[in-house]
Formats: sequence, C-alpha cells, structure tokens
Amino acid sequence: MNGWRKVKGYEGLYEVSFEGSVRRLWTRRGPTLLTPYKRKPRKNGRRSAREYVKLSDGNGRSRDVAVIKIVGEAWLGPLPPGMVYYHKNGDTSDHHVNNIGKITPEELGRKTGASATRRPVRKIDRSGDVVKFYSSARAAARDNYVSYQTVMDRCNGKVKNPFALDGYSYQWDK
Repeated sequence: MNGWRKVKGYEGLYEVSFEGSVRRLWTRRGPTLLTPYKRKPRKNGRRSAREYVKLSDGNGRSRDVAVIKIVGEAWLGPLPPGMVYYHKNGDTSDHHVNNIGKITPEELGRKTGASATRRPVRKIDRSGDVVKFYSSARAAARDNYVSYQTVMDRCNGKVKNPFALDGYSYQWDK
C-alpha cells in the first residue's frame, strides 16, 4: 500500500504519499516535496490546528488545501455526507494514513472538545468517605462555593492540608 497517489482535482500536478507527504511533479528538477504550514491567526486570535499546502492548478490560480483532506481523499476515499476526517492520535501534524479516520462532527467534538479533557472529582469528608462525585473540578468548585484553584490544588496534592475551608478534601476519581 506504499507509494504515491494522485491528488484529487490536481491529477498530473501533485501526488500524496501513504505517509502524508505531498509533492509537486512539474518542476525542472523533478518532483519536489511541499512543506505544510499553519495559517495565520484569524480575527479572534486563534490559529488553525490544521496543516495546509498551497496547490496551484497550473493556470496561476492557487489555494490552500488541508493535508488531512488530501491524504484522506487519495487513500481512504471520499467522505460520506455528514462525516469529517480526523487525526486518531490527536497530533495534527501526523498525516500517516493509519492515523486518519472518518467521524461525524458531533463525535469529534466529544473527543476533542472542552469536556474531553475533564477529569472527574470525588468529594471526601474527614472520615474518608466519598460524599459526592463531580464531572470536573469546575463543577465541584461551583457546587461547593470554593474556588476552582482550591479544588485543583487539593486534587494535585499541592497543599499541606488536604481539607479545604469547607471541611472536605477533593481527589481525582480514577
């Protein structure tokens, strides 16, 4: 399955490898590898996580195309309606075919959104009994009227006294 395949829409001009490299075919020196780049930050200040390469149609018109899209279309086939390509290991610069999958935007949001990094927290009383479970440190802080930092410090073991001012200790739930 190794080798090179034509880039959809740019046949005869560009090829993409199984490992995710993109090369231009029509140079004087022969095939030339393109260097992926990330776009400039948007108006909101956030930089796109995707890597792009600039592809030209040979008539002076060029556009930025996401490397994951190029690899996915060449090696995995077209996307079914309502699906997107994603990096399985979360590394947006690893474009190997085995690291690219198809998923719905909703599933991708659940995997990579804000809740994907949440860790559950246990509220423990002085006798060592678990009083309550929370979905995150922020939820524990909100429900107990203590600061988020207080809960985080107790969970991470950064304080000498494990009990907060409310009389409870907080720990990460395994």
